Amino acid sequence: MTNSRVVTGLIFRPKLPATFYVRSMSQISKTSYESSHTEIQMTPEEQQEFQNLPALLTAWKRVQEEKRKLLEQKRIILEQISEQNAKCAAMEGTIMGTMKKHSIAALDLKSSNARVLYKKSIRKSPINKKDMVKLAAEHLKSEEVAKGLLDFLESKKTVKTKEALVYEKNQLEE
Repeated sequence: MTNSRVVTGLIFRPKLPATFYVRSMSQISKTSYESSHTEIQMTPEEQQEFQNLPALLTAWKRVQEEKRKLLEQKRIILEQISEQNAKCAAMEGTIMGTMKKHSIAALDLKSSNARVLYKKSIRKSPINKKDMVKLAAEHLKSEEVAKGLLDFLESKKTVKTKEALVYEKNQLEE
């Protein structure tokens, strides 16, 4: 890292070539920060880069602060969404219980031109590798019965029932 340089000061003079001082990383010591400086001539492109640097740093800092504020707002919104999800889950449980108890499949909501449907779907859960090995060992007392393995595994899958409320907005017919 002896070729690395740290900018320690900028000097810009109108109508004169821009100069600045750099201190190589090898010159920075723990005991003394006052090392010798080397003066370097800059091209017009480099002069423009250094002139733009303070404004760029200010804009970057402002964006970082705005980003921090937005992340805080996001955290608050996610907490509010979580609270709303919990309220909806509690209400859905009550509504579904009432609909199941009275065998109601759908409720028309005249005020919002929509309806609430009670849907029930059944799916089998997947079998993980551990259960697959256990079930195969249980079923396959010999290698010759491997043909029936898939049917056996399919019959051992647990059945899960999923219940949900669906809010449908009625479409106006034209």
